[in-house]
Amino acid sequence: YLGYELGTRYTPHHKLVEYCKTLVQNNSAMMKMEQYGETNEHRPLYLIYISSAENIKNLEQIRKGNLQLAGDEPGSAAVANQKVIVWLSYNVHGNEPSSSEAAMKTMHALVQSNNAKAKQWLENTVVIIDPCLNPDGRDRYVHWFNSVVGAHYNAEPQS
Repeated sequence: YLGYELGTRYTPHHKLVEYCKTLVQNNSAMMKMEQYGETNEHRPLYLIYISSAENIKNLEQIRKGNLQLAGDEPGSAAVANQKVIVWLSYNVHGNEPSSSEAAMKTMHALVQSNNAKAKQWLENTVVIIDPCLNPDGRDRYVHWFNSVVGAHYNAEPQS
C-alpha cells in the first residue's frame, strides 16, 4: 500500500492517515475510525477501534459497562460478559517515529483474516489505537530525517 516495505522509511502523517482510512474501509465490520481532535498545525487526530463485528456494533454499551466496573457510572455491569478494553497510543515524541510504523503493523495483524489467534482475542476485547499522538512533531522529524538520510546505511554505531 505504501509503495515501500514497512520499516524501510518513515511514513509521513498524511500517508499514515490514508492507510488507516483504507484499512478501516476494507474491514468496516471489525473497525471504526473516529476523529477526536486536531493539532496546532491542523493535522487530524484519530482513534481506531478494532474488535469483532458484534463488539464494534456495541461500542457504547461496552464503554458504559467499563465505566460501571470502574465505579464512574451508575448501574452494575455484568462482569462475566464485560469486554476488555486495550488502549494503545503511539508516537508521543516526534523523534521516535518508528512507533507509528508499529501501529500500522499492529492494526494490519489484528485484522488479517488468517490470524485465528487475533480473531479469538477480539471476541472479548476492544482494541483502541491512537496511531500518532503527536503528528506535528512526527512530521517535523520525518521531513528532517528524509532530507539528511544517505543513500547507503552507515553501520557505524556513532553515526
